[in-house]
Formats: sequence, structure tokens, C-alpha cells
Amino acid sequence: MNENFERKLWLSTVPLVSTDVRGFPTGIASGCFVRYGNKKLLLSVQHATGNGEVWAIQQQYVPNLGAELYRLGGVNFLRKIKINTSEIVDVDFSYVEVPESTIAKRQEINPNTAEILSEEYISTLTSSLENQPCANTKYGFSGLVKPSIDQCGGNNFLVTESRIYTGLEYLRTEGDYHYFKLPFNHPGHQHFQGCSGAPIIGEDGKLVALVCGGNINTNELWGISLRAYKFSVDVLVKGL
Repeated sequence: MNENFERKLWLSTVPLVSTDVRGFPTGIASGCFVRYGNKKLLLSVQHATGNGEVWAIQQQYVPNLGAELYRLGGVNFLRKIKINTSEIVDVDFSYVEVPESTIAKRQEINPNTAEILSEEYISTLTSSLENQPCANTKYGFSGLVKPSIDQCGGNNFLVTESRIYTGLEYLRTEGDYHYFKLPFNHPGHQHFQGCSGAPIIGEDGKLVALVCGGNINTNELWGISLRAYKFSVDVLVKGL
């Protein structure tokens, strides 16, 4: 296993959290920072960040203060019209510009003492948004899953488990989605909850898609093609 590739995946996924009016966490998802043109973007998926909740980047835990969040403002969503039926459907993609100073960290925290054991900054990826997956490259992604609320010192903490998945094989592209074969039996959707929106990256370092869903019966996982909606991002970045 390529440890450098696993590390790249681990430091490519931005943790997102939805909160209620009190700031209490209600759900988790994933995204990624991307440098495109002269702007820093956060990319994710509509079915996670477009559910009507208030979403934020979980930037870091600050001792004695709690989680530091950057609340996302007007996230961009897309819809398309099927010409034959005039049906309007949501595109499973979301994107928003964030300030250059926006950061997030991967932190390992002792759940018993709230001590920070280790931390690293999450990377900002550089992408043309034009990369297509290929059959001779393996792919992977990472994310935080299985959220729960635990107490430590009288405070509530959002506790998650980390996952890194590698060895995905590109199968095909259907419409806006790239399909990949998992290198293991699909363990059930609950094991991936929280990974929606995570960047799918090849061992060649190219970002090709964002995690959207999977099929237990066929052992497949699929992600929204970034190339398919590059023009929409160009409108934001280049003002086309």
C-alpha cells in the first residue's frame, strides 16, 4: 500500500457539519478545498449540503473553547431540465468560494481528556476540473463516519471514526457519474455516511469526482463528474 497516497487522501477531505439554531451538530458530510483560477473553492454534493440545514466547515478543535466552525453562506446548487419531458432534476453537486484564509485541520483528540494528540492542515487541491478517470489507475477517498455525541468535562463532543479507502477500479461513466468497483464487499451504506462529497483521487494525483452513492448488490460506488459541471464553476470563477 502506498502510504504517500493514503496520506494525500487523508489530507484532501474537508469535514463538514450541519448544526441547529443552538450550534448543536445534526449531521456530517465531506468536501474539498480546490484552487481553481484565482479563487479558493469548497466543493461538495447537493444531497448532503442542500438539505436545508445550516452547514459549516469543521475547522479545528480549540482546547477549552470547543469546535471552531466556518459557516458556509450562499452555497451554489444546480438544476437541469430534461428536454424530452421538461422534468427539472437536481444536480448532485455544490460549490462555494471561501476566503483564502479558510483552513481546516485533521486532529486526533483523546476522547477522555480532550487533549490534541496530533494535527495537520488539510490540503488545498489544484485541479483543472477536466480530468477523466482511466482503467489503469486505482482510486481512493477518505472521510469521517459513524458520528456520535459524547461528553467530556461537562461538554458535548462530536466523535467520529476515520476511514481511508483505496484500490477502487474505474468501471464506466454514465451521464454525470463515474462508477468504481470497491476492492471489498460493500459493508452497508451506514459505513460510508459522512463521506458524501469526499474527493475521489487517483494514484496519479488527479481529482476526478466527488463521492455520491453506492450499490450493495453490485459492489459499486459512484461520484459526480467534476468535468461535467466545469462550465458552471467557470461562471463563478471567471464571470462568464
